[in-house]
Amino acid sequence: MLINLVDQLGPIFLLVAMGYGLAKIGLVEKASIAGMTKMTFWTLIPATLFVTISANRVSELFNLSIWIAYYGAVALTAISVFIVLRLTKGNSTPEAIVLAFGAIFSNIGMLGIPVVDILFGHQGLLVLATILCIHAISLLTLTIMLLEWTRNRSGNPAAIVVKTLRAQICNPIIVAILCGVIVASFEIPVPQFATTFLGMLKSAMPPIALLLIGAGIYGQKLRGNLGASIIGAVAKVCLMPALVFVIGMMLGVPMQSLAPAIIIAALPPGVNSVLMASTYETARERTATTMLVATVLALIVLPVLAIFLAFD
Repeated sequence: MLINLVDQLGPIFLLVAMGYGLAKIGLVEKASIAGMTKMTFWTLIPATLFVTISANRVSELFNLSIWIAYYGAVALTAISVFIVLRLTKGNSTPEAIVLAFGAIFSNIGMLGIPVVDILFGHQGLLVLATILCIHAISLLTLTIMLLEWTRNRSGNPAAIVVKTLRAQICNPIIVAILCGVIVASFEIPVPQFATTFLGMLKSAMPPIALLLIGAGIYGQKLRGNLGASIIGAVAKVCLMPALVFVIGMMLGVPMQSLAPAIIIAALPPGVNSVLMASTYETARERTATTMLVATVLALIVLPVLAIFLAFD
C-alpha cells in the first residue's frame, strides 16, 4: 500500500516542488504565473469538466446525498469559524464573514482536479463535478449577500443575487458544466476531432496546474493575525473533511463516492477567498495567510487521507 501511495502521490509533490523551484531560480515570473493561471482557468479546467460530464448520465451528476454531505459540512464549518473568530479574536462581523469564506471555499479547479484525477480517476472527477457545479454560485452568492447586508441593511437581497448570478454566467467553468449537461442530456454526439482536442487539454491539466500551485507558493509570507489564519486553515483542511465523512456515513453514501468528496473538502482555499477580501477591503492579509497555511497543511493531510481512502 505504501508503494502505491508513493507511486500515486509522488508525481503531485514533485510537480509542486518543481514549480516552486522554477519560481525560486527566476525561470517562472509572477507575470507568467498569472498568465498561465488564466489560461488554465479558461481552457484546461473547462475542457476537463466538459469531457467528464458529457460522458455520463445527468442523473449521476445531480447527487443529492453528496450535496448534503459536502455542503452540510460547509455550513457547519463556516458557522463554527465565524462564531470562534467573533468571540475570541476580536474580529468585526465583515472580517469574520470573509475569513469564514476562506475556510470553506476549496481550490477545486487548480488543485482538486489533478489530485482527484490521480487518486480516483474518472469516477472521482464525476463526484468533483457534482460538487463544483454549484460550488461558486452558492458560496459566492451567500457570502456577498451577507457582506452587502452588513454594509447596507436596507439593501435589496434579490438585486444582490441577480448581480452575482449574472457575473457567473460568463464563468468558463460554469459554461463548461452547462454544456456538458446539455450534451449528456440529449446524447449529442461529439465529433472525434473535438473529443481528441478536449482530451489533450484534459491530459495537460494536472501537470500545468500543479506546477502553477508550486510556483505560486514561492514568495508568499505570513501576514496579519496568525492566530485567526490558523483557525481558518485548520477548519478548512481538518474540520471540514471530518464533517463530510460523518455526514456522508450518516446518509449511507458509498465510500467510492464519499472518498473524493472528503479529499475535496481537505483542499486549501483558492484565490477566490483572497479576491473576496480584496474586493471588500476586509482581512486581506489574514485571508492570504490562511490560504498559505492551509496549502502547507494540506500537503501533510492529503497523503494521510489518501492512505485511508484511496488505498483502502
